[in-house]
Amino acid sequence: MSALARVWVAAAMYAAVLFALGADRYATYRSGADLGLFVQSIATIFHGFSNTIEGGSHFTYHFSPILYLCAPFLLVAHSALALTALQAIAGGVALPPVYLLARRRLPEPLALTVALVAALYPPLVGVIFTDFHENGFAPAATLWLIWAVDERRFGPAALFLALDLSIKEDQAVILGFAGLVAFFYFRRVGDRSRALFAAAACVASAATFVAFFEIVRPLAGAKDAWRPTHFYTWTQAAVPRGTAPWYSLGRPAYFLEAVVPLAFACFASPAFVFALPGFAEVLGSHESLTYTMGTHYAAVWVPWVLFAFVSGVARLYARSPRLGTGVVRVSLALCALILAFASPTHWGHYLGPRTAHDAVLDRAVAEAGTRLDVGTFDELYAHLGFDPKARLGLKNSPRFALADTTYAHSWFTREIVPVLEREVARGAARLVWSEDGVRLYGRRGGTTVARAEAAADGGRRLVVSARSRVRCAVDCGRRNQ
Repeated sequence: MSALARVWVAAAMYAAVLFALGADRYATYRSGADLGLFVQSIATIFHGFSNTIEGGSHFTYHFSPILYLCAPFLLVAHSALALTALQAIAGGVALPPVYLLARRRLPEPLALTVALVAALYPPLVGVIFTDFHENGFAPAATLWLIWAVDERRFGPAALFLALDLSIKEDQAVILGFAGLVAFFYFRRVGDRSRALFAAAACVASAATFVAFFEIVRPLAGAKDAWRPTHFYTWTQAAVPRGTAPWYSLGRPAYFLEAVVPLAFACFASPAFVFALPGFAEVLGSHESLTYTMGTHYAAVWVPWVLFAFVSGVARLYARSPRLGTGVVRVSLALCALILAFASPTHWGHYLGPRTAHDAVLDRAVAEAGTRLDVGTFDELYAHLGFDPKARLGLKNSPRFALADTTYAHSWFTREIVPVLEREVARGAARLVWSEDGVRLYGRRGGTTVARAEAAADGGRRLVVSARSRVRCAVDCGRRNQ
C-alpha cells in the first residue's frame, strides 16, 4: 500500500473515531443547541431554511450555501447524527492535503509524521468534535485549496475556492486577504499563473462578501442590523455583562494553545501571516466564547496554521534535517499529551456510557416529538430539530415546555422551572408527563414566563448560555443522576 493510500485509510479511521465520539455525546444528551439549530435550518430547506433561535432564515445571519449539500444526507437519515458524520468526515478529509503539502517538501516518512501531527492537533480535533457547524468544513476546504494552488492545479483550485466561499461570509474576508498577499508574493517572484489565480480569488471573495449583504440577506428577509456585529461592539452600553475586557489573559492563553502543540514551528515560515485574519476575528471579540479552544471558531485559522507548520518544518529541515525531524517529533508528543490530559474537547464532561436517565430522556423526546410548539433547554433542543416549532427557551410562549430538573446547573432549571411550577399551582399550566425528574408541561398562555425571559436581558442571555456551553464545561459540573 502506498503512503498516500495509508493516509487515506488513516483519514477514514479518524472520521470513524470522531463520529463514534460524537454519537456518544449525542446519545447521552450532551450535545448543545447549535446541533438543533442546524438540523432545524437544514430540515426546512424547502420552506425558509429557518430556525427558532435566529428567528428566521439562517441566511440572515450567515452565508452558508454549503449547508444545501448537507440536506440530502440529513433528510434521508432523518437523524441529527447525519450532520455529526459529515463533520467527522470533513475532519478526516483535512489530513491528506497536509501530507501532500509535506511530501513535496520533506522525506516521505517525515511527511507521514507531519500528517499525524495534524490528526492529533487539539484545535482541529476540537473543531470537529464540537456540535455541528458550517465552520467544520473550513479546514478541509482551505487545505485542499492550498494544495491545489501549490500543485498548479487551477481547475480543482477554483472548485475548492468556491466551496470555501460557500461555508461562511468570514471566509470571503480571510480568502480575500490570502489572495492579496499571495498576489504580491507571486508577482514578486515572477509566477504569473499563480498571481492571476490569487487576483481572481480576491475578486471572487469581494464579490461574495458584497453579494451576501446586498442581495442574500435582503432576500432572506433581514430587516435589521447584522446580529454577529455584537461580538465587536465595544461601547460600554453594548457590551453584555460577564464578557472579557480587552486586557483579558484569555487571549494570549488561547494563542499559546494554538501554537504550543506545534512546538512554535509555524513561526518559522512567513506563511503564518495567512492565519492573522482568523486570529483577529476570534481575538477581536469582546466575548470570550470566540477565543475558547474547543469551539468551532478556531476553524478560521486552523488550516493556515497547519500550512505554516508544514512550511516551517520544511525550512527547519533544509537548515538541519536533525532539527526539522526533532521539531516534528516534539510536536507529535505535545499534541498527544495535550489531547490526552488537557484536551479542549473536555472528554470527561461530554463522553460517558448511557444511563437509565438517558432512556427516560429518549421517552421524553418521543413524547415531545408528537407535539408542536415545544420550548426546552440546550441538550433536548439538540434532539428536537426536526420539529420546526421546537425552540430553545420559552420565547414567544410555546404551548408546551420540556424540562429536566436533574440538570441542577441548567439555566432552564434555575430560572424557568420555578415559574412553570407557579403556573401549575394557579392552574395556568399542567404537568402532562413526568418521569425521573423529566417533565413535560402543557401551558395555556405563558405570559409570566415570557416576562421572566424578558427580564433576563431580553432573552439574550439564554441564547448566549446555549452557545457558551463548552466554555463552562468543566466549571458547571455534571448533571445529578
